[in-house]
Amino acid sequence: MQQNDLRLASFLSDRTEVFHSIQHRHEIWREDPFDVETVHQEARATFERMLLRATTPPGLDSGRILLLLGDSGCGKTHLLRAFRTLAHERSLGFVGYMQMTTSTSNYGRYVLSNLIDSLDQPYHESTEAKSGLRKLSDLLLAQCGKVAALLADPDQDADEIIHLVETAADDLQKQERFKKLDLDLLRALLFLQREDTRIRSRVLKYLRCEDLSGNDRKVLGDLVPRIHDNHPQEMVEHLGQLAAVLGHSLVLCVDQLEGFDIEAANAQAFRRAMHMLCDFAERAPSSVIVISCLHTFWTGLRGQLTQSLLDRIERDPDTLKLENHRTAEEARLITERRLEHLYTVEDAPFDPAEPTYPFPHEGFEKLAGLSTREVLDTCRRWREQASREGALPSQFPLGLPSPQKQLSTHDQGQKTLELDQLWNDFRSTNSTPPPEEDPELAELLVWALRASADEVDTGHRFEVRRVEEAIQVDVSPGDEKLHLVLCNRSTRGGGLANQIDQARKEAKGRTAVVIRTSEYPSNPRATAAVSLGKLIGRGGRRAVLEDSDGRAIVSLREFRKHHESRPDFAAWLRSAKPITQLKPVRDILALDNAQTKTAPGKNTDASRTVKDSQRPPDKQGVTAAQQSLFQTKTDPPTQSTLSQGKPQETTKTPSQRTSSVSVRIGEQDSLLREPVLLNPNELTQHAAFLGGPGSGKTTLALNLIEQLLLQGIPAILVDRKGDLAGYASEDFWNRPIEDARRRERRDQLRERLDVALFTPGHPNGRPLAIPIVPDGLNALPEFDRQQGTRHAAEALAGMLDYRTSARDKSCRTLLTQAIDQFIQLSSEDVTLPRLVRFIGDMDPRLVNAAGRLDTKLFGKVADDLDRLNLDAQLLLGRDAEKLDMDLLLGRGAHAIPGKTRLSILSTKFLGDNNNVLFWVSQLLIDVTRWLSRNPCPTLQAVLMFDEADMYLPAMRQPSTKQPMENLIKRARSAGLGLMLATQSPGDFDYKCRDNIRSWFIGRVKERTSLEKMKPMLSEAKVDFTSKIPNQGTGEFHAVRSGKVERVKTEPSALATEQLSDDELLRLAARSAPAKPAAQTGS
Repeated sequence: MQQNDLRLASFLSDRTEVFHSIQHRHEIWREDPFDVETVHQEARATFERMLLRATTPPGLDSGRILLLLGDSGCGKTHLLRAFRTLAHERSLGFVGYMQMTTSTSNYGRYVLSNLIDSLDQPYHESTEAKSGLRKLSDLLLAQCGKVAALLADPDQDADEIIHLVETAADDLQKQERFKKLDLDLLRALLFLQREDTRIRSRVLKYLRCEDLSGNDRKVLGDLVPRIHDNHPQEMVEHLGQLAAVLGHSLVLCVDQLEGFDIEAANAQAFRRAMHMLCDFAERAPSSVIVISCLHTFWTGLRGQLTQSLLDRIERDPDTLKLENHRTAEEARLITERRLEHLYTVEDAPFDPAEPTYPFPHEGFEKLAGLSTREVLDTCRRWREQASREGALPSQFPLGLPSPQKQLSTHDQGQKTLELDQLWNDFRSTNSTPPPEEDPELAELLVWALRASADEVDTGHRFEVRRVEEAIQVDVSPGDEKLHLVLCNRSTRGGGLANQIDQARKEAKGRTAVVIRTSEYPSNPRATAAVSLGKLIGRGGRRAVLEDSDGRAIVSLREFRKHHESRPDFAAWLRSAKPITQLKPVRDILALDNAQTKTAPGKNTDASRTVKDSQRPPDKQGVTAAQQSLFQTKTDPPTQSTLSQGKPQETTKTPSQRTSSVSVRIGEQDSLLREPVLLNPNELTQHAAFLGGPGSGKTTLALNLIEQLLLQGIPAILVDRKGDLAGYASEDFWNRPIEDARRRERRDQLRERLDVALFTPGHPNGRPLAIPIVPDGLNALPEFDRQQGTRHAAEALAGMLDYRTSARDKSCRTLLTQAIDQFIQLSSEDVTLPRLVRFIGDMDPRLVNAAGRLDTKLFGKVADDLDRLNLDAQLLLGRDAEKLDMDLLLGRGAHAIPGKTRLSILSTKFLGDNNNVLFWVSQLLIDVTRWLSRNPCPTLQAVLMFDEADMYLPAMRQPSTKQPMENLIKRARSAGLGLMLATQSPGDFDYKCRDNIRSWFIGRVKERTSLEKMKPMLSEAKVDFTSKIPNQGTGEFHAVRSGKVERVKTEPSALATEQLSDDELLRLAARSAPAKPAAQTGS
């Protein structure tokens, strides 16, 4: 498919909705992939400035209030979402979000309820999954000195915990900055360090100012509940004061102030609410309050307030009026960001040169002056019409909908807002806690999962039933079957670990899902962490049902009893998604990965191809819809029309690059014997070659690579056995070949190839110098930097033979922290001697970052790295050519005009498997980083791994696995084709199958291997497993998207044979560049 074809097919499908214009409350807790930072830039800058002032020592002696006014649809709630992301991403504060209500008599309780719900959400979902409350507890624990380690020890006796909490809180109050803080609040938050669901539920009750029974109080060391009317407001103030002492700001985002109906005699309630917020700001240092309201409503409401209140709300800083009208450029950026997300999700290439494709660029000029919501609605309607008709509308934008339709939409919106308000009021005032006992909690989950079907718009249904202590869920359409188990035992004595292990064993073919009502242990030495890792590694899932989630489910069950008879209730459920927006429900059902079920009778071709009439023909008059991955033609291969997009300047190879021509796989294994062709750009979605010894899998892969090389596409071969290095041998180029086709291919290759054979690990061949940590990680965004340091640390840990014991896991953690800290603190390259010194000297910044790790590990890890430094001189090849993608691909200074580089990396001289895995993991990381700097919408290079099961095994987690999985995902949109070959298909990890489009399956006889291949083979529409064991050499089944084709493949020009070590070294040395002559003195 052409680049535009892939994008257009994604656009015409209805799988991923990106143009919805209403922000719901539940979306506040998640990062916004659509955020455009240039929209409302003044408001963003003002909030950031307030936040930085509040959190920069010494902070502010009181809080500040920012009033945001805007018209409907200008993006007020979206902006508040961006504020939360900023505060949490940079760890500057704790954000509470609430929508203003009119029916409560106690605004302190209303604000507290919403604040605790907010703090009970993941602090920053992508980087810190722990809740905001747990993060607040962690920050407090860090101030507790020696008591901290004892308090965090999971084996501490329950009675001793109470004593430790009291001791720690008393010690904190002896510090000057903690003196004025509420002692009981300190105790309650320290109790959250205990990964005990029984304790946590009672702490949440205390924080919500709800009553505690005698037994509840005993569990919390006789904490006295705060249940009077003034206590909720005081609790909010105490939390704000604590956040300030810990160097953070408590941020309250008050949205939709228009919930106050000024015609309903609510002036007094409105004044009480505003007075409460001003009092909070006065008493909570460094706090920030953001109030968002429709401009017209505030004009009517402000007359109900005294001048004193108005001054505090409107003057410091000044009120900001949000611009409602978007410019044409802003409309383009809003659309571009959403299309980029769509194409990423759909694995279609995003082209920065056409960022708003398929929307006509000039059409955005007509969107100037519209609100953000109107821009999104305009784009949504255009896409919906295109999806219905399977073709792009002739004009953009479309005409406005009829007044009747607009009125209908407005009425429906008003009813939805009415139910939103009713639900918000009900949820916030309903104080019924979730059940504490697992059987009752399981029944609540059963109800919630059944009710979820009323909210999803993917067409899925969930059959839910109790089976003894477990819950089983069958998802339709599809064959997903879940086995849910509540795992609320303590970590003491391995109780939680045993529950997780038992859940995994009892799943019996179902996906195991473990659910807990408190966070899972974060200590890497905990046995439960190991058990959880095993479960997830085998496809299982985990979820945390926080107190706020359970309360929301309990509230909705009751709310439905009162309101589900309303005719608009079903539509409200699908819009508001009160259950399926909850993170534990999303995690249990994997709703973030669910795709829309195509409606019966709907034209599904739009998701794969586009009407020919809507796509201009290429230069040869052939539309891309006439092309397919495996083409069967009687004519000779012709120049493909699927890669006419102009490649980026940075991705051009120095060789004589031609337009992609379909490569010949072989011919159909049928009477017609028609050619079977493959378009090169399909290889950006990768290919796997499976087959036992003698099946012909390697020669099939090399046949494709040779044809790509002749088109100017460079290739890198990672060779484990030495049988791919024949391209560097004189014998290959000179021996007689009887087959005319192979002989002609070899002659063509002779003219075009520039062969480079590398022998890392041996100085007598052509070694390569490889860094222990890739260069430039410090310049990457935090997430990418941490991912890179984690992969590098895993590779080193493999070299050090660190395994899965608790001690070894702690060493891995320390190694990761050391690399990450060194990169951030120093501009020098990370080398083993520098890392040894950094860890061995116990740099205080590293000690701080390592947290609760045993400091004795510093000496052990430093000693291990020092020994590695002595042993790894040849492996790292410090005096050799430096590993460089331009070198391997023949680009830049390494380019030879008219030639295409073929690089062969022989891993035979690296030593044992740990050394090989380390070296290859560094190669994978370097390739991934190179791709991020040099993306290309078409195929720009291929990378082949022979015996790929070593790097991507089914059961083990070598240091290459995560970098390989990461590269498989990222390379798809960057123009790199991965070709993975293995003669041990039973050991290969088929979980990667969703990211590999083409599968070539040769002869496999082993029953075990065939059984393990079933997950991939099950997607084929034809069962051909019985034919696999009897296939001859070169006979394959080609599988793509469920389609199967029997192919008699053609061999490569190279007949593979293993070369001796001496021959490999000789050939590698011959391919090395000449060294400059040594200078001699007189």
